[in-house]
Amino acid sequence: MREMEQRALSYLGRNPVLCMDMVEAIRRGDGVVSAVRMDGVLISVPRSEAFLLAAGDTAAAGALGELIRGAVQLAVHDKKNAEQLADELGFGAVMECRAAAYLSPMPPRSRGFDLRQVKPLGAGQEDLVLESFPDEFDRDELRERISAGALHGVIRHREMQGVIGLYPEGGIGMLAVRQDLGEEAPELLSGLVAYITGWCLENCLAPFVHVPAGNEDILGIYEQAGYTVSEKSMFWLG
Repeated sequence: MREMEQRALSYLGRNPVLCMDMVEAIRRGDGVVSAVRMDGVLISVPRSEAFLLAAGDTAAAGALGELIRGAVQLAVHDKKNAEQLADELGFGAVMECRAAAYLSPMPPRSRGFDLRQVKPLGAGQEDLVLESFPDEFDRDELRERISAGALHGVIRHREMQGVIGLYPEGGIGMLAVRQDLGEEAPELLSGLVAYITGWCLENCLAPFVHVPAGNEDILGIYEQAGYTVSEKSMFWLG
């Protein structure tokens, strides 16, 4: 491991749950350490043209922000830093998220759901996903995630009942279940979370997720599965 990566991991290790996305970007080789300071780290993710930033104060955040003018999206791991960078870099959309990570080496137990129902999706199955969730996903995004082997789902009677996967930045997401499942929906949601967590562990990936603020029901599902939630929020700017 290069010196810059070691220094970056040393800084990020001060808050591993909040910064698990940045730690994993380095560890998995998906991210490039663009800059390291005593008080901050900047990582780029070429696959999605996103940047990930953690800094100790607004001065450090501003200095790192100077390196990424024109960025498409930026994850910032502090509220004040996010507010400053949104203004300085011209980001119009700010999404607050709660960061959570699964820290146990053992997968969570399924609560009555047969995890064998969840299967990796294959080429051409984006149509099934779009038929069940027409307003949730972009076709090109689905095709790319399926091609990467990062999208999984439950199919019954030739209909997609639910999906979950990993975003290009490595976090768990793309979670959706059919609205007509009624009382079965919470069980399926919990089962999909348990499945993808175990799948990550089997593939030597640390499971982590960014849940949009206010979505307490979904955050609760991750907590029930054994995820640790960071006390601080992080913010996606776009």
